Amino acid sequence: MMALIRNEWMKTFAKKSSWVYLAAIILAILIGGIFYQKMGPDDNQNWQAESQAELASLNTQLNESSEMDRRWLESRIEQLEYYLEENINPNAKNNWDFMNEVVIGVSALVTLFVVIVCSGNVAAEFSDGTIKQLLIRPHQRWKILLSKYISVVMYSFLLVSVLIAAGYLIGLIMFGSGDFNTKVFEMGIDGQKVSEAGPQFFQKIIFYLPSLLMIMTISFMLSTLFKSQALAVGIGIFVLFFSSTLGGIIVMLADRFAWAKFLIFPHLDLTVYALQDEILGNITLPLSLAILGVYYAAFMIITFGFFEKRDISI
Repeated sequence: MMALIRNEWMKTFAKKSSWVYLAAIILAILIGGIFYQKMGPDDNQNWQAESQAELASLNTQLNESSEMDRRWLESRIEQLEYYLEENINPNAKNNWDFMNEVVIGVSALVTLFVVIVCSGNVAAEFSDGTIKQLLIRPHQRWKILLSKYISVVMYSFLLVSVLIAAGYLIGLIMFGSGDFNTKVFEMGIDGQKVSEAGPQFFQKIIFYLPSLLMIMTISFMLSTLFKSQALAVGIGIFVLFFSSTLGGIIVMLADRFAWAKFLIFPHLDLTVYALQDEILGNITLPLSLAILGVYYAAFMIITFGFFEKRDISI
């Protein structure tokens, strides 16, 4: 089994695209850091006076605002009062602010690359005509497929590791080490949440991993179901980009139909739990993980069951 995994791992890095994806992540973080440094607010020492002036202006506007504007104004006033009370410069930029805002955003690029790699993994064997040479080896089909799956899991987590390491090093060079526990305001569905930038970043990464594993498994299943690499990759990317839209639709349906809460799409992004405790009214993180676990088992059964019985004629 280890020989099969090693062989698949070598095949992964024999492709130039595997190296390009790693480089693209580093480049995206670097570009994001430049924009974060140049386009963000200036880190000045007069922030208290500016915040107090803005606070006075907002309180004046509050008395004359509509109900919709009032909510935003009250939220902003609460934010400014907290900054002044805790003596936190809202315009300061440090490494952990960068990690929590920019590096987390680049994780979407990691997901895209994972979908491309996984969607084409098995389908490429059919497209290239190498599937017969692969299956004539003295190994059971499920072991061959499992070795492919493990190799893409390893590559996916390598991309995440590069994301974290490159993000930290680039942020360290551009913004300094900063305070790991620096306070930040973040907006969730339930309103603003005060959190610490460093712990919040790692919490988001932890919640991101099960979502990445699920999207990767769906893409791998598509690669097994279709002989055309282009079709498998195309459908995988379609699922990735429209999953959030479908999730939003299902959120609206959940108010009328209880069964909608158990569809997969609202649970594909678990990072929302870094900002709130429940989604869809009463769904908590353990329940979301359980729902994903059921879908994961179903996808794996379909993938391996179909591959075991598949006609390999090309």
